[in-house]
Amino acid sequence: MNRIIITLVFALFLVGGVKTTATAQCKQQVVYTCATNNNKAIYLRDFNTKLRKSKKGKRSGTKWAVVLNKGTHYRFNLCTLSGFEKSVVLTLYDSRHPEKTPWLKTEYTNNPKTSNIVDFICQRSGSYFVSIRFRKGMDKKKTCAVGVLSFVGKNK
Repeated sequence: MNRIIITLVFALFLVGGVKTTATAQCKQQVVYTCATNNNKAIYLRDFNTKLRKSKKGKRSGTKWAVVLNKGTHYRFNLCTLSGFEKSVVLTLYDSRHPEKTPWLKTEYTNNPKTSNIVDFICQRSGSYFVSIRFRKGMDKKKTCAVGVLSFVGKNK
């Protein structure tokens, strides 16, 4: 009887460990894919988030602060798990342009090489915000998403 109980407890720990590992692998796999799909731009930073079904009136997602320099050409990539490409959006905005009127927003296209990749040439040095959220009405299931900020070059 004790062997059965010990075996059941051990099995429960294994099942819980597999679930945690799957989530971590999801993020690392998505980060790697996104960081290597930047058309020879230099990786600077990634933004990881777990997206889940939103609560009443609030969209699921996360935002981060980032400092960008005037005259610099940046590239933003957004990557998600397969099947969620059309559901998630990356938005760049600042204090003058709130999230509802952003500087840029990723758009899904049918071309996998350019889908959810947006270039941004910074016109004013300062603090900006990057948010990754579900598109309105698209938050039916939970997923993970990664945004990658890359350096393309300096404009003269």
